[in-house]
Amino acid sequence: MSQHKFWKGITPLNVTSSNHVPEKIVKLCCLGAEYIVLGNDHGLYFCDIEDDTISFRRISGVSAIDISYHDDILYIIDVHGRLYKTSSNFKNKEEIVVKEDSKCCPHGFKSTSSKVKFRNVVTSDFGQLFISSDGQLWGSGVMPQIGLDTGSIKKVPFFEGRTVYSASVGQNFAAVIARKNVRQSGNCDTDSDNDDEEVFASNCSQCQTIIGLASPASVPSLSETCPLGVHISKSSEDSSSTTAPQTDVHIDAQSFTEDSSPSSEESKVARNIAQFVESIAEQEPKSQDGKSNEEDDNTERDSETPQDCTEKLNNIFVNTDAAKQFLSRQLSWVSAGEDYLMEYTEKPTRIIKENVSNLTNFVYEGVKTVGDKVATLSRHVSGSSDNNEAVELQNRHLNEEVNSLMYSCVSNGNFEDLQFSTSTISSEKDFEVARKTENLKNMSKLGKNILATELWTWGDISYGQLGIGDTVKRVKPMVVMSLSGFGLQKVSCGKWHCAALTLDGRLFIWGYNHFNQVSFDCREDKSGPKQFTENSDSDRVRDMIATEHHTLAYTHNENIFFMGKHTDGFTESIVNLNSKRDEEVTTEDIKNVAVKINEPLNFSNKPQNMCYHWRILSSGNLSYCSVEESARCPEFQNLSIAQRYLEEMLLIYHSLVKPFLKKSKAITSHSNIYETVCDIFGDILNITALNVLSTWQYAEKHINECDISLIKNLEEYIYLYKKYYVAVSNLIVIGGFAQINSVVDVSTSIYNLFSDQLPTNKQKNNKKTLEAVVALAFVQPLTRLSSYKCIAQSLLRHKSKRKKGDAKSNIEDKLGKVISAFETLIDEQEKKRKEADLTKLFWETIGKSLEQYRTPERRLIRESKSRQLNLVNPGRFSTHWFVLFNDLFVHVNGSTPIVHPLETLWVEPVSNTDSTLNVIQLTTPEEVLSVSTSTEQEKTEWIHCLNTSIRTALNKESAFKPPSVRTASYTFTSKNVQFYKDAKYIGRWLDGKIHGSGKVEWPDGKLYAGQFQMNALCGHGKMEIPGVVCKFSGTYDGQWKDNLQNGYGIMKYTTGDVYEGYFKDGLPHGHGIKKQGDFTSSSATIYTGEWNCGVRQGYGVMDDIGKGEKYLGNWSDNKKHGCGLIVTLDGIYYEGLFTQDILTGHGVMVFEDGTHYEGEFRAAGVFSGKGVLTFSSGDKVEGSLSGAWTEGVKISNGVMHLNVSNPVLPPNSKPNSFGKLSVTPNQKWNALFRQCYQCLGVSETILTPTGNHFANGPTGPTIDNVKIWQNVAVAISCSHKEKHHKLQKINHGSDLEKSMDSLEVIPQFGQKDLNLTDFKELKQYLHNACESTHHPLGQLVLSLTNAFNTTYGGVRVHPLLLSHAVRELKSVTSRLYQLVRLLFPALPVEGSDAVLPRDDAEDDTSLEGDILSGSWVVQAALLSRVHPALFVLYALHNKREDDLYWRRLLKWNRQPDHTLMAFLGIDQKFWVGPVHNPQSPPYSPLREQLFQEAVETLQQLKTTFSPIEKLLVIRSTFQMMTTAVQKELGQQYLWSMDELFPVFHFVVVRARILQLGSEIHFVEDFLEPSAQRGELGLMFTTLKACYFQILQEKMSIN
Repeated sequence: MSQHKFWKGITPLNVTSSNHVPEKIVKLCCLGAEYIVLGNDHGLYFCDIEDDTISFRRISGVSAIDISYHDDILYIIDVHGRLYKTSSNFKNKEEIVVKEDSKCCPHGFKSTSSKVKFRNVVTSDFGQLFISSDGQLWGSGVMPQIGLDTGSIKKVPFFEGRTVYSASVGQNFAAVIARKNVRQSGNCDTDSDNDDEEVFASNCSQCQTIIGLASPASVPSLSETCPLGVHISKSSEDSSSTTAPQTDVHIDAQSFTEDSSPSSEESKVARNIAQFVESIAEQEPKSQDGKSNEEDDNTERDSETPQDCTEKLNNIFVNTDAAKQFLSRQLSWVSAGEDYLMEYTEKPTRIIKENVSNLTNFVYEGVKTVGDKVATLSRHVSGSSDNNEAVELQNRHLNEEVNSLMYSCVSNGNFEDLQFSTSTISSEKDFEVARKTENLKNMSKLGKNILATELWTWGDISYGQLGIGDTVKRVKPMVVMSLSGFGLQKVSCGKWHCAALTLDGRLFIWGYNHFNQVSFDCREDKSGPKQFTENSDSDRVRDMIATEHHTLAYTHNENIFFMGKHTDGFTESIVNLNSKRDEEVTTEDIKNVAVKINEPLNFSNKPQNMCYHWRILSSGNLSYCSVEESARCPEFQNLSIAQRYLEEMLLIYHSLVKPFLKKSKAITSHSNIYETVCDIFGDILNITALNVLSTWQYAEKHINECDISLIKNLEEYIYLYKKYYVAVSNLIVIGGFAQINSVVDVSTSIYNLFSDQLPTNKQKNNKKTLEAVVALAFVQPLTRLSSYKCIAQSLLRHKSKRKKGDAKSNIEDKLGKVISAFETLIDEQEKKRKEADLTKLFWETIGKSLEQYRTPERRLIRESKSRQLNLVNPGRFSTHWFVLFNDLFVHVNGSTPIVHPLETLWVEPVSNTDSTLNVIQLTTPEEVLSVSTSTEQEKTEWIHCLNTSIRTALNKESAFKPPSVRTASYTFTSKNVQFYKDAKYIGRWLDGKIHGSGKVEWPDGKLYAGQFQMNALCGHGKMEIPGVVCKFSGTYDGQWKDNLQNGYGIMKYTTGDVYEGYFKDGLPHGHGIKKQGDFTSSSATIYTGEWNCGVRQGYGVMDDIGKGEKYLGNWSDNKKHGCGLIVTLDGIYYEGLFTQDILTGHGVMVFEDGTHYEGEFRAAGVFSGKGVLTFSSGDKVEGSLSGAWTEGVKISNGVMHLNVSNPVLPPNSKPNSFGKLSVTPNQKWNALFRQCYQCLGVSETILTPTGNHFANGPTGPTIDNVKIWQNVAVAISCSHKEKHHKLQKINHGSDLEKSMDSLEVIPQFGQKDLNLTDFKELKQYLHNACESTHHPLGQLVLSLTNAFNTTYGGVRVHPLLLSHAVRELKSVTSRLYQLVRLLFPALPVEGSDAVLPRDDAEDDTSLEGDILSGSWVVQAALLSRVHPALFVLYALHNKREDDLYWRRLLKWNRQPDHTLMAFLGIDQKFWVGPVHNPQSPPYSPLREQLFQEAVETLQQLKTTFSPIEKLLVIRSTFQMMTTAVQKELGQQYLWSMDELFPVFHFVVVRARILQLGSEIHFVEDFLEPSAQRGELGLMFTTLKACYFQILQEKMSIN
């Protein structure tokens, strides 16, 4: 696979084939005359050189990851990061222990100082530098520039806040590659000062509490976590174990050797881990870092927390960001299974995504405070004590895995790092965009980090070895500005010269050049970096080393270039030490090739031993390189392509984009377009760096094809380049390149880059030429897309060659996808740029006429000057010009442009007739244009262009033609549609008309949101009418028709009034409720009743809270007019005729104590004319009365009648006209019934004028029952849709939903005939219908019961209203029953009963037996809803009797059973206990139990609402009594009335039913005549008798 090659000077040496040769050599060190090498097995070997032959001897007892020799001291870092020094003969090995300074935790305790672990060491006369495993630089020796003057090792304070990747020391100067630590939280560019790092003190109780969450038990064993704290999946661990031994070896090795390698970002990671090993300073000869680049791979990994990934993983989190990412990953794995599952799951479910991101943020908030404490803590946890060998060994395994793992952690971005909030994302599409954006952000940050290296040099400058361009002495470290931002991978110092390798494979050398070790053009010293140019552009440098007085470079094509001094002088021109390779491919080599080819196939997602970085080493005169014996390697050719692209991008960015950004303030118009282009350019540069890094890792066999950034994150690359070509096209349209050219000067380097693409005849500094150069520079990322395609094709070819003929692998499919994606992308961007160029040309040629429409995003599609399009029938002398853009169709009439947005343009070809040829009709919201073309073909082309542009504007590319129904916004002008003048509409359209749901805003602030039909407000909608408190301002929510309120709605006026009810043509019409005024003030009223054209007209109830009175009666034109009655808070009742709000003429007035007046009134409470005044005592005054009763009444011609004959006045006596002057019950609430009939489609003609019953009686014209049911179904589904979203908010929505389902089926029962089963179903149906707010019946019942409760409920309840309430209820019941009979014609006619045929042997307990009276059905629905209000009236009416009854009951119930039974005269045989057994207490548990069930049954009387249900309760009570008695006295026992009555009386007393008199009164009022006969009637009479017995009982219990 590869072979060791050694040279002494430039003379090759032969290697003895002994078993002592290490498999790979990672460090070469010259100890004066002798040489030692370090192998990847951590062993040290002496090299013996005799006559061009080199042999090795193993040095026993020493293992190391980095070594450096100076001044007879050999420094060794072992595999655990400990530092030793020994002499060159390995006597007296002594450990140097370096401790971190202890710091104070926030609570004042000192933390224990921890031991520092190292990974690299470099030494020379100038001093020693050490890189610790967490990237800190330590040093010893005399280096005043960085504040060192000591023999002991100290941390270099100058590099606090930076992580060091590579260090090297020459004879009198030193160089270090470092990166600023980026604080991940917040702004990613802020430098972090380590002072903010929180400290954890193990002896501080508070610190320990805070850190409880990371107690040692909970920290996973370090071997299972990568440096970011992520668990490594078991699978990769197992696989690694197979090759573990070698792998570790080389890993460490490489890293150890890495001396300088740590430089790269990626390396940082790698390094961290693997090499944490040593950044090894290049010792004097430092030497071998070829690998550093590769290392990078790791680095990238760590990108986010560069310094953390230390070998030891000491810091689990270095900063809160890492913590956040760590959590995010951990949680995402929890949710999706294993980590790699995440990698291959294209679209985990939304839920997982959301939960992970929410959970992450939640946990992260909690952990944030702990942040750095965890870091510090983890050091303690991981026990930095010396005996942790086991841990470190594991670390080694880790290293190799880390390379790939980190890669997956970081650039894998997939869903693990989604920190954006998913709550705001609506669709899967948005989620994808957000995910890509987030991944790109992370990738770009990572790439930026990779490139953001700084090279610091300090020391002597006499030969220009500091690289800063002069030889003026400096006292502080200087940064080499010309190499900043190039992603330095490695730095290496010779005696007085220095070399640095960049990520794009360029080598820069500077310093002492006496032996041509820097360049061959002359032997003068170079004080600034000079690029190494001896290699070809495609043969980039893969590794390099500078040592003593020579420089070696190892390239992709296996060339090893030597320049400088050697054993026989120095080189005059470049020497290639490996030039003969091509001719000597032996058969053995071929075998190796085969091996090499097969090996990569077995790595899944972690590196195997391929992860060794080939490097070139040199120390003293001896040089070494491990050379691959294969033919040219396609992986490195791909790498060269990618590096070449990166080099160009860096050049353009640093010479053009960055200078432009600094001066971009000079550009005022469209400045955001310029910024976008530059930002995306920067992102492309960053991800290009990331891709170079991963390609390099792939070339070095550290990762698999699928882990190359380009392939792994293909979606993100495509997304980013798409964004870029759109941004660049926008820039082209506004002529942005000329602007950029005027702001910045084009540097020669850029000009040279593109000179071959410019026409030959252009002068160099011509403005047009420079503009073309700028354009080429900005388009470069797009023109170089082909290089990505080449790389993917090469990967595929290479992959296929290695495969045997078996089925194509997943990887090949993936590569195929990449190639086709890039091909598509290349075509797309070319097309878009062409469009942009054409548009730019159009704007430049047409002059100013349409300048106002020139925007960056707008593109020209076609226009009528070049492609004929004429207006049909244009006016004489008028000129018409049509221009189609990608979002507008502009019609220029003369010089006036009329703009039609494409979203609201409908295109219809008109078929040809004699008069019209090739006509296209264009419909817009405000006009219809007819245009024609000269030929059929042009017509087709125009239609195609128009339709394609409309589809694109609507985002409906997949549709065959643009849909006629669409969603779009449009602002009307005042021209044609007056109603929408200047209004802005957003919503649905149909063929140019507003149709569907949408929203309109008028310029005066009016706003409507809801349904439209053909340009009119129609359906359900909500309108806000702002404004001065005028009659109509407020908010309306309800039904519309023809732009006006029609149907049911709620209007909230700005005055605070609320109207809820029906509207017609914008005015309240029909039944409605209006609340006026403020209920805390004195003027509030509530009106419930009929309206007509906006005024109160018909029957209505007005509750005047201010005056404390309630009016029930007729209205006309907003005034009380007609029959009516008033009750006041003082308990006064008026009834009579009202005219214009005033009670005049004959009327009735009743006072609370029973005094009443009947006669003429002038106003309520003001007598005026003949009348009779009756006092509660029964005395009467008859005559002419005048005056207000409150102020004294004047009586003339009066006669006084004293009540002598009948001393006791009947309670509740009333005047003769009482109840005759008020509105008749069947004239009440007709509007509600009319509304319902209308809904059912029953024409009003068949109703009487009042609309409450059928004109021709029940036998009138037959009504189409089927039609009615269809209307019911329509009403239910419309109402259901409309209120569906509101239902969600109601808790009992689910019950409503269930009953809805049963109502959506049209029932078959009750249509022709009726039996018991049908009747039960019918009852259930009606019950559901009345429960549902969607069913017309339900709506009617709800409105009726609300109206009733408003009328008779509330504070002003007057007992005299009872008779009105009962009559009103009976009338409503009868009208409702007529309506139900329309639905179920089989029900009996009102007032008659039907006998139901029985199904089989139904038992007798079935409700209502066989006799059915229709109104029972309706009563049940109504009475339960009005019961509270109604019963209060009954209770007030029967108050006197009920109070007497209750007092007696309480008294009687204090008695024990036998006393009460004796008192009630119950036969002895019913009360056995105490009589036969005088010893037992005077209380019989037996009897208590005997009638207990009957008592409990009777108590259920209060839980029922309709009379029939109450009767059934009484019947059950009798059944319980019978059962109880038959148990005692035998089954044959039959009651006689004399025995039954006292026992029932006993049950009634014990049942203690409240207000029994009111219950009885209620049943009497509402019981159907049919039920008053027979068994039920008899039982009810018995209950009544018991009640009267209790009231009348003269005896008292002694």
